[in-house]
Amino acid sequence: MLARLKAAEPDAACFRRALKLPKPGAEYLAAEKASREASANLANLVNRRETMRVEATVENPTKTIQPTEITRRTLEDLEAQIVAAQALDRDARAEFNQKRSTYHEHVRTYLAADIEGLGALINCHIGRVFELLDIASALGAEAREYRVEMPGLVSGAPAAKQFLQAAVGSTIDKMIGKGSRA
Repeated sequence: MLARLKAAEPDAACFRRALKLPKPGAEYLAAEKASREASANLANLVNRRETMRVEATVENPTKTIQPTEITRRTLEDLEAQIVAAQALDRDARAEFNQKRSTYHEHVRTYLAADIEGLGALINCHIGRVFELLDIASALGAEAREYRVEMPGLVSGAPAAKQFLQAAVGSTIDKMIGKGSRA
């Protein structure tokens, strides 16, 4: 009789193979790199400006003091570079966010059917577990009626079922019913 029951392993192995994120495309990776580089460049320019401002106000006998006019022009150049870098950073970030959004939507649609199948399989297996616990509970009730001591698998089945119902009701049902996040 037990030989007829289908093992869960082939199903799990199938989903283990199927549920892999698709690799992002070259455009996505290029946009990510451009965004990261633009942010790093902007941070570098801002740090240089702040360092210059601090150095201009602190006396350091080991450094040659630059004339105020040179410092002012250098800071103005840095401000212009920062404005340009901010625009580049904003554009690169917007481009990357658009590519990321497109990729995320692709992942959701690519995996949707397999994830739905996984949820159905989880529900099926949970249903089987409850059915088996019902069988064990019925056997335990019959054994109690005739005062026959049964192993923990049978005698503990009603408590296990209650525990699983609480866990399934509050966690797995919500998880499977939730669907994709927006």
